[in-house]
Amino acid sequence: MHRSNRMQPNQNRRHSGFTLIELLVAISIVALLAGLLLSGVGSGISAVNKAKAANELRNLETALASFHSEFGMYPPSAITLHEAPAGWNGDARSKNLIQKLWPSFDFTITRNINSDNSTDVSIDLNGAECLAFFLGGIPQSGALIGFSKNPANPFSRTGNNRTGPFHEFIASRFVDKDSDDIPEYVDTFAGQTSPIVYFSSYDGRGYRSSEITPLLANGIYRQGKETDPTMGQPDDTTPWKEKTFQLISPGQDGLYGTGGYYSPDDTSGLSEEDADNLTNFTTGTLK
Repeated sequence: MHRSNRMQPNQNRRHSGFTLIELLVAISIVALLAGLLLSGVGSGISAVNKAKAANELRNLETALASFHSEFGMYPPSAITLHEAPAGWNGDARSKNLIQKLWPSFDFTITRNINSDNSTDVSIDLNGAECLAFFLGGIPQSGALIGFSKNPANPFSRTGNNRTGPFHEFIASRFVDKDSDDIPEYVDTFAGQTSPIVYFSSYDGRGYRSSEITPLLANGIYRQGKETDPTMGQPDDTTPWKEKTFQLISPGQDGLYGTGGYYSPDDTSGLSEEDADNLTNFTTGTLK
């Protein structure tokens, strides 16, 4: 008797193609792998962006060292520049700082420092503005053109014999937060509007809290960890970069945080705003 070897219809259907469950499993695996890939790409992009911003701070450190070599001091992180001669008469601190940088500076000359076509204003520079002004020089047509080597009038725009700029600023990254025609400089994060800030220790004589607390409520970043929230900010705690300066980029979120105590060994107390800051005393973000 001859027997047929043909499979029954239900057997053939059972072994052809994917079942619905198998298809759903395959889709889930592909989705998981895609998610992992995108996560890895995102992390890689974030790491690159942080590295670029950190490198910018290193370049600014180098520029500040060049400035120090030229003038024998780091730039101040707060000063008032007076266009009218009378302005200097009541501002001994600013006048003294200018004389340290340019001993032959002529305070009787009327100037147009910020290139706004007026010659009668006094311009208060904060740390971010001091960074751009002293490393870049006098503003002209959206650029910073260094300082004249005329010892009596370094703020002159005429002549090619100049000192600086000490840093190659990219004009598209200038902002002017207080609309005084003296720019600040932002970091390399896309869409950044908060500038890199600079605080001077005045060659180790001490950071000035009046320059810092308007931005960082707890003051300059200091070594150590605050264990008692009522102890405040002790002046005898050693600041990071005690003898030179601090540079602070606000990071991706554009927020500076509160400053104060910072220990790289215990960052549990850092606020979210402080955590993504980049500085010249860390290799990357604070956390």
